[in-house]
Amino acid sequence: MPDQPDVIETAAARWVARLDRAPDDADLAREIEDWCAEHPRHSGALLRARAVWTGIDADEVDDGSIETVPPWSRRRVLAASGGLAVAAAVVGAIWLETRGDTALATKVGERRIAKLDDGSTIVLNTASRTRVRMTPEQRSVALDDGEAWFAVAKDHARPFIVSAGDVRVRAVGTAFAVRRHVGRAEVTVTEGRVRVWSVAAPERFVTLDAGKHAVVADASGTAETIVSTAKPAETLAWRKGEIVLDGMTLGDAAAEFNRYNTRQLSVEAPLADRRIVGWFRTDDMEGFARSAAAMTGARIERDGSDLRVVE
Repeated sequence: MPDQPDVIETAAARWVARLDRAPDDADLAREIEDWCAEHPRHSGALLRARAVWTGIDADEVDDGSIETVPPWSRRRVLAASGGLAVAAAVVGAIWLETRGDTALATKVGERRIAKLDDGSTIVLNTASRTRVRMTPEQRSVALDDGEAWFAVAKDHARPFIVSAGDVRVRAVGTAFAVRRHVGRAEVTVTEGRVRVWSVAAPERFVTLDAGKHAVVADASGTAETIVSTAKPAETLAWRKGEIVLDGMTLGDAAAEFNRYNTRQLSVEAPLADRRIVGWFRTDDMEGFARSAAAMTGARIERDGSDLRVVE
């Protein structure tokens, strides 16, 4: 098939429309799988088309692993053929059944979209784990590890609360990201407004509007929190499979790449504080290492599949 972007995007939209009409058609799933294997751009185009079809902003996601698991057909989908399962992992959106706790996790380097039955959407970053619970009084998500972006459907009768360690984020209808660290959590608001606090000091809280970012400690809560202007193009570039570096130290940049890859990158101590800029794919550790070495006058050493930047 020709590799012109408009031809690929049109073909992807047609595949998604056919799959929506026949989600259990194993022959169709195999055709889609074969089409994705024909060209490197096909899988990403298919995911973007499916994102539009399911109501998710296509600009938020470029590629990754996503499954189709509607609550009303969970057993049927899980029993489907291997070909259908592979195709579903490329094009679908997970619909989470929310009776009791529902777990959602990603592997290293994987991103996943989940659409909750209240209309909210979760985009889960690499190596992340969440538990979702819906009750008549509250919508709760526990972010046990990693990072996620939430687009929350409005429901004033049921607040949407994300817990990351002892940090809590409350919203009604808004969009925000939470990243969990040891002893703290980062919150970035992209739309609307949220309230953030720690269970250690629930009487102290901060309100973050769209375009704001805060780091909240588990122990001290918001007492020492500094609210800053968010840089969503950088901090949320992972939703499109990208890392944007704008003056980040080489050591921190290497740690960021290590989140997304099973192979690891290390930096010799004298180089760790050097600041670098650039735009990279999360899975392009090799390209980043070469660029970092060129920018700092360093060289690359290899240890099996791992890389090390040295003077």
